[in-house]
Amino acid sequence: MSNESHSFASPAPQALGALAIACFIFFGLLTGRIGEESRLAVACWLFGGFVCQFVAAIIELKDKSLAAGNVMLLFSSFFMLVTALINLAEFICHAKGIHFAMASDPYAWLVLAIVLSLFTPAYLVGSPVFFVALIFADAALWFLVMLKFRSILPPAMAAQFAAYCILMVGIFGIYLATANIINTTFKKTVFPVGKPLVVVN
Repeated sequence: MSNESHSFASPAPQALGALAIACFIFFGLLTGRIGEESRLAVACWLFGGFVCQFVAAIIELKDKSLAAGNVMLLFSSFFMLVTALINLAEFICHAKGIHFAMASDPYAWLVLAIVLSLFTPAYLVGSPVFFVALIFADAALWFLVMLKFRSILPPAMAAQFAAYCILMVGIFGIYLATANIINTTFKKTVFPVGKPLVVVN
């Protein structure tokens, strides 16, 4: 997230909290702990996450934070909103006995994996904790691509790898949200987030 002063308070904690919620839910879905009957509830939670991350994206873009604003838009639009809409559509179609085709899914996830992986080096100038979280997010997306295309790894194995990478992203999200709130409130480093790996003059 941007380190520049905001015209509003920093949106980072709520955006990271929303990310953590989504990651824990995705972990549950991928490991089978959350079943098909919970699709409607999943959609509701992800709609909430979309609101948090969309607000964060707009504030970051207003404050001229190119990387943070665009990555938050990517997360809010596709990981949150589109996934919520798909879960809602699946729930409705299943209830009405309508076939819901997902042929476009693997290709969209492939683009998301490529884009986020290419954006990730921009975070070398920020917190190394957040950078590591993005590395886990990149890995999770590539395992999801393997799962969607049913290639390279057996689907069950790809799902497990994706699930635990996503869980790590959620844990990092909770830590970073807490660090942002506590460190800012007490005006000192209580929860360290590290110094940038690359310094840009």
